[in-house]
Amino acid sequence: MARKRISQQPRQTILLVTATEAEALYFSQMRKDCRYSNMTVIWEQDCKDLSCLITTAAKMRNSGNYSSVWVVFGFADLKVSSEDVSKLLVLAEKKKVRLAWNNPSLPLWYLLHLQAPKGFVQDPKMIESALAKQFPSFSSSASYLLGEGMNLHLRLYSAKSKAAVNASSYNSLVAGKLGLAPTNIVAMLNDITEICGLADLTHNQKQLGLNKKNG
Repeated sequence: MARKRISQQPRQTILLVTATEAEALYFSQMRKDCRYSNMTVIWEQDCKDLSCLITTAAKMRNSGNYSSVWVVFGFADLKVSSEDVSKLLVLAEKKKVRLAWNNPSLPLWYLLHLQAPKGFVQDPKMIESALAKQFPSFSSSASYLLGEGMNLHLRLYSAKSKAAVNASSYNSLVAGKLGLAPTNIVAMLNDITEICGLADLTHNQKQLGLNKKNG
């Protein structure tokens, strides 16, 4: 009797290439918390501009045969404007790399779990100050995520849906003036869920003494 052929689609994989160490640490927290084994996060510290990040990510995509590749960055970290990013979106599309950004930086995404700013906040220090009211020791540095903020993703996770709603409201409010939405992280998160599946954080939440109600 002939053996029955097992037809199974190859497992999809996703790569996040970050501009900063803090971004790499935060999304690595996500990878661990959500048990996303088919998600890879790499801090590309040798690239100091967006063009380099896109080109490098494209090379990683080809060598690693990733299904989806994102470059994650903050405008302030790379010193880019909306015009700069808009122009490089063409290069990214050509290289089959997608861009995920925060303007001015990643802490904006943290803040959106708590509130939607009533106007464009360009100064990263203002966002850091607002977050310090909720997280007294907060710092936007990588050292925070290696110390007291090592569970930041898990603590914010229960407000993920709220962050998406706040991001949409904030984008609608200021995108017209900026020429580009201040954040498009939600698009990347949707892609991660599509590829990696739904997260199971039960074990991690018990370790922190958290549950879905108190976040």
